[in-house]
Amino acid sequence: MAAITATFSVEAKWGEMDLGLTGKAALVSGATSGIGLAIARRLGEEGCRVAICGRNETMLGAAVDELVGSAIDAVGVKADMRVARDVRALVERTVEAFGGLDIVVSNAGTHLAGRIGEVTAEELAAHLETKVVGAWELARLAAPHMHKRGGGRFIVVIGQAGKVPQAGAIASAVVNAAQHAFVKSLSDELGRCNILVNAVCPSRIATPLTGKLALHNELYLGRSLEQQESGWGAEVPLGRWGEPEDVADAVAFLASERAGFICGANIDVDGGHQRSIL
Repeated sequence: MAAITATFSVEAKWGEMDLGLTGKAALVSGATSGIGLAIARRLGEEGCRVAICGRNETMLGAAVDELVGSAIDAVGVKADMRVARDVRALVERTVEAFGGLDIVVSNAGTHLAGRIGEVTAEELAAHLETKVVGAWELARLAAPHMHKRGGGRFIVVIGQAGKVPQAGAIASAVVNAAQHAFVKSLSDELGRCNILVNAVCPSRIATPLTGKLALHNELYLGRSLEQQESGWGAEVPLGRWGEPEDVADAVAFLASERAGFICGANIDVDGGHQRSIL
């Protein structure tokens, strides 16, 4: 009986863990749906005031309404991360609304499928501008505001192709690998200012994006989406896909006071799917 009592005590302690995020000002790019929206919601639930952005004004409005309807202090800014003036306006609007900036999550961008003969240089450049150049400008403009607050968190969401290059995703492999180099270099530069830079690397997460994708090695087998999804789950040691909330939980941890000595790291959220040891 004593052992059972101890177990309940431990569970209560963990259930009451404070991540130290109450009152923090957070900005999440690419947050009108899927992983980005889940991250914004999770940070808001932990007490953050949250600014989100997206290119689609209708989706942006709906996302803000959802967050506000959940009693989260949220604002939305229409912004294209490929446009420098939009990024500047996004940071300025966030600081104006919340009086400062503590946490930035760079999540804008999508997966760009296709072999080298199928992806044009213009498409590759746009992909790079969104996920690397946009994140560069976001960090450049946000860092001074974080420095004024005595530190902060800059977190980049990076897809698996950056660690596991594959046929049919060469553009994403190149761009995502650049994101990893950016995170590591930036963490070295900003760490001494107590601005911790890290990456979260999702794979096999069920989102509106993955519903439109087909596995490169099954395109020619004539399998249905349901069959492909079943195959994806079989490749994951946990035997299932993850949810956007799984990624959001990892981001919230990295944004928290509990991750105060994690810097320049990349954390896989994939149920064990990725086989890379790096």
